[in-house]
Amino acid sequence: MTTSPIVTVPPIDSALRLLRWQAARQPRTLIGGVVFGVAWMLCQVAWPYLLGRAIDAGLADGLRGVAPWTGALAAVAVAQASFVVLRHRMAVSNWLTSSLAVSRLVGHHSARTGTAIKTDTSAGEVASTVVNDALRVGEMFDVTARFSGGVVAYVAVGILSLFTSVSLGLFVLLGMPVLVALLTLFVRPLQRRQAAWRSEQGALADLAADTVVGLRVLRGIGGEDQFVARYRHRSDELRDRGVAVGRLASWLDGLQVLLPGLFVAGVVWMGARLVLAGEITAGELVTFYGYAVFLLLPLRTTVEAAMAFTRGFVAADRVLGVLRVGRAVADPPVPEPAPASAAELVDVASGVVIEPGLFTGLVDVDGDAAAHVARRLGRFDDRDHRDAPVLWGGVDHTRVRVRDVRSRIVVSDATPHLFTGRLRDGLDVQRTRGAHRAGSADARRRQMERALEAAAAHDAVASLPAGLDEPVPERGSVLSGGQRQRLSLARALLSDAEVLVLIEPTSALDATTEAMVAARLRREREGRTTVVVSSSPLLLDQMDVVRVLRGGEVIGSGSHGELLRRDDEVAEAYRAHVARTVSDAEPAGDAALDAAWTGAIETLWRGAVETGAIPVVRDRSEDGE
Repeated sequence: MTTSPIVTVPPIDSALRLLRWQAARQPRTLIGGVVFGVAWMLCQVAWPYLLGRAIDAGLADGLRGVAPWTGALAAVAVAQASFVVLRHRMAVSNWLTSSLAVSRLVGHHSARTGTAIKTDTSAGEVASTVVNDALRVGEMFDVTARFSGGVVAYVAVGILSLFTSVSLGLFVLLGMPVLVALLTLFVRPLQRRQAAWRSEQGALADLAADTVVGLRVLRGIGGEDQFVARYRHRSDELRDRGVAVGRLASWLDGLQVLLPGLFVAGVVWMGARLVLAGEITAGELVTFYGYAVFLLLPLRTTVEAAMAFTRGFVAADRVLGVLRVGRAVADPPVPEPAPASAAELVDVASGVVIEPGLFTGLVDVDGDAAAHVARRLGRFDDRDHRDAPVLWGGVDHTRVRVRDVRSRIVVSDATPHLFTGRLRDGLDVQRTRGAHRAGSADARRRQMERALEAAAAHDAVASLPAGLDEPVPERGSVLSGGQRQRLSLARALLSDAEVLVLIEPTSALDATTEAMVAARLRREREGRTTVVVSSSPLLLDQMDVVRVLRGGEVIGSGSHGELLRRDDEVAEAYRAHVARTVSDAEPAGDAALDAAWTGAIETLWRGAVETGAIPVVRDRSEDGE
């Protein structure tokens, strides 16, 4: 099935237009479902009619009169069985196609929006939209075939009834809309309660997702009890809202039994009186009874459709909430050509200059401010460049196509994330995307080995039973934080980027491993532009130049050794943050400066604990918990 270029972009102005857009993308299964649904329901309508005629013919002519009608009933049964199979297949196809299409739509849009999705919505909300709301939209497309068949069957029953008995036919025709109206009175309040329950469900999913990410931090500060109490409170609120939804839904289910039962009783009572009056035959009474019982199916289908459409519109609105999040970066209407290789990067806002071919360190007392500068270099969000651009070879890099920036400037963020799937595919993203099809497999394998060696990540791979072919679960939960960080560094190195920006690439490593990684990183990236945001002296000692920032603005620069020995404000600020020496200390000798950073953190920590500035949080295992 081909899709018209006109409808390739989903409309986001209303839920109705979004649903119509999706319907236009699957016309064959929708039309097929409606056709087979109508045929199935018409077979149902034929049963009471043929049965009534068979009874009247039997009373008049005996078995000879019954035989043709019995044959017709058998033929209808065969046809109905065929139609119900085909209708069911179309319904499942409609449900899966629409649900998966909406899930992919939300997933792809979330990926394309970049950092904007984190600002305007939450990870838990996006996940809940994919898992829950997409299925609710699919339910609407699933019930469409049955609902269409029910409407056509209701019209057919009305026409046949009026030809037999006007009074009884009107009772059947008018009674059904009254029943539907009474039952749908409960749909609107049910919709409100479902919307409240759905909102609470998204908030709870977001809380759970945030907790999983910060579980180690919670344990480290003894915050498990506080989280459990908070989660229990939110769970109780979700349960209460769920009970409110269930209570109203139970009334709706009960009325779907009571009201149709009263309706059938009314048809039988009224039909019996007409038989006694000689206005209809016994066979026609059976036909009317059959119609009354049969109409319970369209009635239930109508109520089910009303509920499905109610939930579906709520879900579609939540899907629109994600789709309306604008992209963090986008190609300009008339893009400028990317600069030649080995171009200088200048962040006008901070004053940071990244010279081509050098290792440049960024240090700020506020680590987040330095990381923000690094992300600006990689163009994470065009909104950050409205007041001051990043000049790439003299060109504002927001005026260049996004893929040109992404292919040449690669930023590895501070939080390592490994995607679900085979580890090899998660590390070698370029090969997975087909960027190295022309290269030999052996050459790419050697590049992989070199990247793992530079990141000291071989032991992380060796810890997995299948090595690089091991399926990695979500967030790489089978690996430690240090292993994830080193594998993330290997992935960044494997990109072979012209400009590689690393944000705290060794923060989870011990000193021995960190020193090894720092030296190997220098060798691996020698002669290529590399930017490192870090406060680690082991890493900063490998830099050609270190830009010292205060609040995200450059206040000076120099090499690591120079900044340790210089006697000026910039050097003092650098030492206060990196070497952890007091800012008013006398200039130390070379040996003291070389060793300053090695014991300063331990000394400051011990002093803070002794003075009570930092409370001691005992490991719960010491108490036997």
